[in-house]
Amino acid sequence: MNEAKSCCQRLSGSTLKWIACISMLIDHTAFLLIGCGVLKTISPDTPAFQMWLKLYFTMRCIGRIAFPIYVFLLTEGIVHTSSWKRYAIRLGVFAVLSELPFDWMMHTQQSSVWEDQNVFFTLLIGLITIKSAEFICSTAEKTDERLQLFFWLAATAAGCITAELMNTDYSYIGVILAVLLYLYRKDRQKQSIFGFLWKLCHVGRTSYILGTAAAFLLIHAYNGQKGSSAGKYLFYGFYPAHILLLCLLYQILFAGSFLQT
Repeated sequence: MNEAKSCCQRLSGSTLKWIACISMLIDHTAFLLIGCGVLKTISPDTPAFQMWLKLYFTMRCIGRIAFPIYVFLLTEGIVHTSSWKRYAIRLGVFAVLSELPFDWMMHTQQSSVWEDQNVFFTLLIGLITIKSAEFICSTAEKTDERLQLFFWLAATAAGCITAELMNTDYSYIGVILAVLLYLYRKDRQKQSIFGFLWKLCHVGRTSYILGTAAAFLLIHAYNGQKGSSAGKYLFYGFYPAHILLLCLLYQILFAGSFLQT
């Protein structure tokens, strides 16, 4: 049994980070360069359009792998960090740094700041939601489990409302996913199943189910090891950097110049 378990759990945290980064790059490339670019330059009645459309949805399906892994790594970070407050500050800093590139990608122009918020804000809200619930529960250790459940539900509701009001990427879906993965952190199987079922409710397209399932299969294969700590901030910086690069490519390829608005 232990040998079978070890065979299934082979991926370190750093490996999952790389998988998430590559998946996210594929997803955003499809969204911006194909969806907002190529498909708008080709007539829908042509075979070329159908070919690009299939490629678009295939790449976006692969992109469904990224977000669940990032949320999972957030919960692992909460468990193992020496200071969740410093962790929150780090997420907040990169949320601010990522906002202009994110808005540029979402609106394909250098404006609309704060209309939509990037995924770092969702992760930050998820972290604060979890720590708030834990703090409230710790002040009432002698209460019954029903009251503890109420505290978790109240904190999660507050987190969801905050994400909705801020219009963060994945919004309440990401906050609830973070809470689910954290609460089931000691049981990888339940963590993967309940996480998948929750995300399945918001998969968007039936064709995206495969990407969502792949994400949780990869999470289930996590071996509990952090892996290489080299390039710690590279994974944070990759998010705004790759979005900025894609936006520049979009402007050059489809708008004539990155200075054009």
